[in-house]
Amino acid sequence: MNDLAKSPEYDSLITLIQALETELSELVKDRDTLIYHVCPKLQTEYILKIGKLEYAIFEYQCKILRAKRKIEIIQAFLNKEQPFNINEIEKQLDTEYREYTEKLREKQKEMEKARFAHNNPGRLLSEEEASELKKLYTLIVKKLHPDINPDTSEEQHSQFIDAVNAYKNADLSELKIIYLLLEKTSGAETVSSMDKLEKRKEALLHEKNYLSGEIQKIKEQFPYNIKDLLLNETKLQENIDELAKLLKDNQEQYNSIEDRLEEITKPR
Repeated sequence: MNDLAKSPEYDSLITLIQALETELSELVKDRDTLIYHVCPKLQTEYILKIGKLEYAIFEYQCKILRAKRKIEIIQAFLNKEQPFNINEIEKQLDTEYREYTEKLREKQKEMEKARFAHNNPGRLLSEEEASELKKLYTLIVKKLHPDINPDTSEEQHSQFIDAVNAYKNADLSELKIIYLLLEKTSGAETVSSMDKLEKRKEALLHEKNYLSGEIQKIKEQFPYNIKDLLLNETKLQENIDELAKLLKDNQEQYNSIEDRLEEITKPR
C-alpha cells in the first residue's frame, strides 16, 4: 500500500477526488442558497408586487363564475314559475365551487406568509457575515455531506442536519459552533486502494452531474425564472399595469352581473 500511495497514478487520482469534493461542496452550497435564501426572497417579492394583484383577479373570476351560475339556477326556477330558496341555492353553489374556494384559501395563506416574511425578516447579515456563512457551510458540507462522505457516523449525520437548518435560518453563530466541534472530532484520512478510489471518483462525478441538473431546474422554474422581471423596473411596472387593468375589467364585469342578479331576485 505504501508503494501505491507513492505512485503518480495514485497521487493524480487523490488530487482529482479532492477537487471533485471541493466542487461538489460548492454545488451543494449553491443549490441550498437558491432553495433557502434566493428563491424564498424572490417569491415573497413577487407575491407582494404582483401576486396580490393575481390573487385579487382570481378572486373576482371565482365570484363571477359563482354569480353567473346563481343567475342560471334562479332563472331556471323563474322559467318554470317555481319558487326558489336562496339559502338552498347558496349551499349548492358552495358544493359546486368548493375547489375554487380551497384554491383561494391556499393563495390567501401564501399572501399572509409573504407579508409575515416581509415584516419579520429576522436578523439581517452584513455582506461580510453572509460571506462567512457561505464559506463555513461549504466547509461543513465537504466534511459531512453523505454524498461526499458516505461513511459518516450517526453523530456526524446529525451535525449535518443541524448545519443545514442553521444555514437555512442564516444562523451564523450556530454554524460557527458546528464547525468548531467538527474540527475537533474529525479523524485522519485513510489510504484507499485504487479500485475504491476509482469508484469514489465515479460516485462524485455522478453526484456532481445530478446537482448541476438540480440547480439548472431550480433556475428554470418559479420563482427564480421571474428574477429578471423583478429586477427590471420598466417591465415590472408594465406587468403591474396590465394586471391592474385586468382587475378593473373583472370588477366591472362582476358589478354588472350583481346588478343582473339583483334585478331577477326582486319581489314580483
